[in-house]
Amino acid sequence: MDKLTFKTESYLINGKNNERFFPFLELEYNEWVIYENDIPKYFIGLHSDVESDFEIINWLLTELKNGKDLRNLILELGKKYNKNWDIFPSQRGLEIENSYQTEQLELEVFTDKTIDKIKTTPQHRL
Repeated sequence: MDKLTFKTESYLINGKNNERFFPFLELEYNEWVIYENDIPKYFIGLHSDVESDFEIINWLLTELKNGKDLRNLILELGKKYNKNWDIFPSQRGLEIENSYQTEQLELEVFTDKTIDKIKTTPQHRL
């Protein structure tokens, strides 16, 4: 599995029991993070001007061009594979002053290999 390392920022949110929020401000407009159970797990690049080598990316791009919503597509795809996926974290609120810190996170690049790995993991076979 290909992985990307991000040097990003995080901060604490008031009332969230020391959970860190990762806004990923360094992403381009067509790049997203897929959160699994509210933890940043996958990176997905949706460059509509270039056909992808991966079926899952081409499928997502086709669905987006047909007016579908990326968030709903990711939510549905996650449900299909018994995963709690979203492109938005649920941790929202006011930043705790002076809680900013630099983090280094490794995200798996979301591809057909990701889906194949999930399909072949015993607890996720349907």
